[in-house]
Amino acid sequence: MLAGTFRFHTHAADALRVIAMATLAVGVGVWSALLLAPRPVESPPLLAPGADARQDLSPVVQWFGGAPLRVRVAVNGIIASGDGSGAALLSVDGASPRAYRVSQELAPGVVLEAVSPQSVSIAQDGVAEQVPMPKAPGSGMQGFVPVARPQQ
Repeated sequence: MLAGTFRFHTHAADALRVIAMATLAVGVGVWSALLLAPRPVESPPLLAPGADARQDLSPVVQWFGGAPLRVRVAVNGIIASGDGSGAALLSVDGASPRAYRVSQELAPGVVLEAVSPQSVSIAQDGVAEQVPMPKAPGSGMQGFVPVARPQQ
């Protein structure tokens, strides 16, 4: 009976030794993989911060044979003075009307140059253009009407 117990202890000790060696091998492998793995480097940003949202596409347009796109300006109202300064209520590319002063930029490359009682002058890409004030329906008058000074 003693011989049977001795065999059991020998097999149990061998099995325990095999389990301990396997555990040690797995531990060494895992820790080696963790400690010897290359460190992650910070990847560069996809877009550079502060990049200008409005890029000049005119060279690309001209490359493909297109002309620069013109901005459509509609005059809704005018406040003019005799020297060409003043303000105008303008609708740019069908947007809701906004007030603009002389020398203010309406869109990239489009500037309000002068305001007269009948029209406004805008410069698009260096080309001056007159945009007339539309006539009100049923009215023969357009712009400001001069008022006579009262007699004293």
